[in-house]
Amino acid sequence: MDAVRFFSFLAAVSIAMNIGAQETPSSPYGKEFVRHTMTVDDFRLSYLYRSGEGIPLVLIPGSFSDSAQWVEVVDGLDPKLPLVLIELRGHGGSWPPDPNGSIELFARDVLRSCDDCNISDFYVGGHSIGGMVAIEVGRAASERVKGIISIEGWTNHHAAREAFDGVMRNTLTEELEAERIASRKRVLAHWTEEQVKTFATHWRQWDGLEFLQITKIPVLEIYGDRGKPKPTLDKLYIPERDNISVVWIENACHSLPLERPRRLAELTMEFIQNRENRSAKSTESHQ
Repeated sequence: MDAVRFFSFLAAVSIAMNIGAQETPSSPYGKEFVRHTMTVDDFRLSYLYRSGEGIPLVLIPGSFSDSAQWVEVVDGLDPKLPLVLIELRGHGGSWPPDPNGSIELFARDVLRSCDDCNISDFYVGGHSIGGMVAIEVGRAASERVKGIISIEGWTNHHAAREAFDGVMRNTLTEELEAERIASRKRVLAHWTEEQVKTFATHWRQWDGLEFLQITKIPVLEIYGDRGKPKPTLDKLYIPERDNISVVWIENACHSLPLERPRRLAELTMEFIQNRENRSAKSTESHQ
């Protein structure tokens, strides 16, 4: 997001947040995106939806980020592509944080959002915890998911340490790091310390390796190499299988939607187009 657009968005959200934590924040997207909300138990779930042509793409942001994380990625996607931008519980328009949250619960929320806007089949992608949720959505609804895009979405909590020694942001410029911190502060404006600590444990209680070892769903795994030698896939807990592709973005780190949004958009569109082309050829061969 360019500086003017980003700080204009922060100002709009600050006004909304001053009204109260229950206020739905403004959207940095155009009028083609419509905010939808629903109530599940005592929680408000919120997402942004853009109608379009073809199979929709569902995007899930990382921890302590909301739908604004995808602004520059969305700018690089096909403008006709239907999009669902999820906001996890406690993030953006979804409130409050859930003390009993889990990757599995968030995956169910994604499916509730898809059902709410009458989406049957879809591609699903996410960053960090969002990538884990995307994988879990594939496990929970394999008959609906056409493909999974996991952007630095660890298969389990060991991967970050074993693959990268915990290095997450070593390639960010000072400007991008300041933008990351400002976005995090905005999202967490009404969280308590305890809520932050609790949410930060959710990803450690999940493991997607068994699913990746057996699923037939096409999976695209995207990682930044931190400007260092690439770790082996076993350190990332990613099995070597024909339906799983791993793409490395050089001299980039964990914050890929912030650091390399255009490249993410390119890889995402290539993945979807390749899958749709194969599906069309398969349909033709059976006619």
